[in-house]
This record gives sequence, structure tokens and C-alpha cells, in this order.
Amino acid sequence: MELRRYLELMEFPAEWEAWDMLPCAFVNEQSASYAPGHEEASEHDRNGVFQWWLRQNPPAETLVKLVELSWLDPDQVMAESVRESIARQPNFDNEVDAALRRFPSTG
Repeated sequence: MELRRYLELMEFPAEWEAWDMLPCAFVNEQSASYAPGHEEASEHDRNGVFQWWLRQNPPAETLVKLVELSWLDPDQVMAESVRESIARQPNFDNEVDAALRRFPSTG
């Protein structure tokens, strides 16, 4: 499946791509394994990308981006779980904590 179509079907906010937060090999693998109906549980694919990043032991700067992406996610139940995981990361700092405490701007 074409990547842009996959990202749209899986409801990835545009910021994932704009902020260069899509790990190419991982997302290409996910899009290649797409089967009709996967979009019904698109949060699993988005969560997979969050978890990929968290396994990389990302720096605080990346954690802040992940927090912001979590606030933009259409499934806030899954996103809350991601934020809890971010709070346990070794590179968690005051900047990440501040990002966790603020809500995304509403346009």
C-alpha cells in the first residue's frame, strides 16, 4: 500500500510526517502488512510507532515530540498509556514533564 494512503487510513496526524517522526523501515513494514479492516483498530499501528521510539531510549527532545504527538492522537485512551510510558523513560526531564502537563493548542 502507498505510504501516504496508509498513514491516512491509520489516522496518523500530519505532524508525524512533518516532524520527521516516522521511522521509515518500521512504518514501511507496517504498511506492507496492511489488510482491509486494519483501519478499524488503527490505534494499534500508531501505538506501535510510539513504542518503536520508546525502545530507542530517545533523548528528551524526542520525548517532547512524542508527548505532543500523543496529545494529537485520535485515541486518547491509547495516548494516555503512551504518556505514562514516556514518564518512565530514562531521559525524562523537566521539559518533558511540562509537555505532559499541557494540552495541545486548539488551533
